[in-house]
This record gives sequence, structure tokens and C-alpha cells, in this order.
Amino acid sequence: MVLRVMDRAQQLNYEKDFRIAFLEAKGDGFQHLFEKLMSKAYPNDFLACRPWGNVGDRKNDGYLPSARTLFQLYAPNDLKASEAIKKIREDFAGAKDHWEQHFDQWTFVHNAQDGRLGPHIIETLAELGQQNPHIKVGHCGYEEMLATFRELSLQDLESWFGLSLTLEANVNLGYDDLVAVLNHINVAPAMAVSEVKDVSRGKIEANLLSQAVADFLKIGMQKSPLVMQFFNHWKNPTYGEQIALAFKKQYIALRDATPTLHPDEIFGRLEAWAGGLANTTPRHRAAVLAVMAYLFDRCEIFEDAQGVRST
Repeated sequence: MVLRVMDRAQQLNYEKDFRIAFLEAKGDGFQHLFEKLMSKAYPNDFLACRPWGNVGDRKNDGYLPSARTLFQLYAPNDLKASEAIKKIREDFAGAKDHWEQHFDQWTFVHNAQDGRLGPHIIETLAELGQQNPHIKVGHCGYEEMLATFRELSLQDLESWFGLSLTLEANVNLGYDDLVAVLNHINVAPAMAVSEVKDVSRGKIEANLLSQAVADFLKIGMQKSPLVMQFFNHWKNPTYGEQIALAFKKQYIALRDATPTLHPDEIFGRLEAWAGGLANTTPRHRAAVLAVMAYLFDRCEIFEDAQGVRST
């Protein structure tokens, strides 16, 4: 079997997909995400543990025999400090009771969006390490999971997230690809007055988009001139404005959703909406990204740097 190598566009596409999947994963969904990642990274090694009758999982959310590491998963942002401390201590004690002879490292896996832990969590982990010097007490958040994700093969990533856009597809993007994307978007008649703004300096940073999404968006911006030419030469001179308004309406609905979505989640859902059911080929994905990048750069999807909403 020939090992296929990813290009930069594919890498950024899949890192963006993983970032969005991480943000969207809650509760059992987060455990499933972690199990899928570890199973692909450590095939025939990582063991996922599911509750079994009245036995439960015996404080084991995953086990990596080769590294003698036991994992316990949490969503610390959902817990009060006192509840978090109590749960961590109970789970660590339970893991020792049931599995101590099998592990040398106990790893706290969390889904904090920004990767930062509260001081009560850090203090509790430090105390457990001091009280149990024969066990390495570790932690794993988004950055650690991303490092593992980056070790996956292209074949693994395709089986997980489907085909990605490629640099070749981006270079070869043409009008026909843009038509295929835009045809399924329902547009309303253009408003009598519509303001189209230039992108402000720092707009990506102001909207709190992650580096993974920002770098991916910049790939699409390489094709912004093509999208502009497409709209300028289209038979309906207001078509570009109609498309912009349709995107803006969808963006505002996502921005104002309850519960609040992270900007990266908004980007992912807007991308899925724009791609439609046909979003399965590298050229089609490249076309979706090009249109989104053009509208991000020129219109009102996401906020102007001076008027950005806090999230």
C-alpha cells in the first residue's frame, strides 16, 4: 500500500474539521471523539471502556497498555469547583482501587475550549501527584489531542471526515465549480440599499477564530479575485449582493443561536450550509471555501473588527 502524503490545504482542512468537532462534542459525544482519535492513533493498542451493567466502567474511560496509561474524561467548565474537586478525587481513588497494578500514569482529559484549567483543578492534580509519587498525574486538552491528531495518516483522516480540498483543486477552481455551489442557495431579491465593507485589519483575531480556522480561511482568500470576477461578469448584476445577503442572514441566525456557538462552530455550520449535500469532492469544497473567504473579506459574515460581539 502506497502511503499518500497530505498537502498544506488538506492539513489545514482536517485540522479545522477536528477543531470544530472538538467544540461540538459534549458529554458522551466528547468521549466518543476521544475514543475515535485514540483508536485511530493507537490501533490494536488503545482500549475504550464502556459501562457494564451495575459494574460501571470502574473509573476507566480508556486504557493504553503500551504506555500503561489510564484516562479519565471530564467537562470541567460544566462543574462547580467543589463538585469538580470531589469528582476528580473520587475517580482517581476508584482507578487506584480497580486498576493500580495496570497503570503508571493517570491522565485527566478535558474539553476546555481555550485549553486552560481553573486553579482548583490544577491544585487538585498537583496534590494527587504529590500524594502518589509512583503515579504520573497528567492532563490532556485540545492542544494535546491535536498533537495526536496530526500523527494520523491521510487515509485515517479521509475515513473520518471524508475527502478534503487540495492545493491542486484550489488552483484549478473555475466558474463551473462556483455555480455548483451557489445554485442551491436560496436568494432573495436584492435590497435597495446594501453596504459592502472592506475587511478591517485584525478581523480574524477580533472574531476569535482559532489559528486552524484562520489559516484554512486564508487558503480560500487566494481565490477571492476569481469569485469577484464571477459576480462581476454574471448575467444578473445583483447576484453577488443577493448571495451576500443570504449568507449574512444565515450567519446572523447562527451568531444569535442559543446556546451561544463558538465562532469556529459558526464557521463550520456556515460551511456545511453553503456546501449542501453535494459537498463531497475537493473542487466543490474549494469552491465553498472561496465563496466564504470572499464574503468574509468583503461583506458581513462575521463581525467587523470595530464592532465585534463578545462571545
